[in-house]
Amino acid sequence: MSTTLEDLEDLSAVVLVPTEAFRLVLEAADPSLKSELEDAFDEPDNQTVVLVPVPENDDELEEFLKPHKKALAEKEISHWIEDPARWPKISADLFEEWFEVRFHSIVLAVGEEE
Repeated sequence: MSTTLEDLEDLSAVVLVPTEAFRLVLEAADPSLKSELEDAFDEPDNQTVVLVPVPENDDELEEFLKPHKKALAEKEISHWIEDPARWPKISADLFEEWFEVRFHSIVLAVGEEE
């Protein structure tokens, strides 16, 4: 089946780029990760893409993201440290320190729905 214009849904994307502060907090929580973290954080593709509804402006994007920041940070930490008891403290303020947020206004999803 070929894709038609009606099959394409407009979305936006937020790219979470981990900062040095995030690497350091992970390393403090699990020092055995130091070498692996250094290697991973040197890779330019060490970023997470989050699909979001298309916002009208930056304020709307921020309002949409606000209630999701803790869960997004938890997900990022869980990729490195499985045991939540060993996770660092997480807050919206820390999210801002741990990730540079980049926005891509147009993302098209191509594929068949199940």
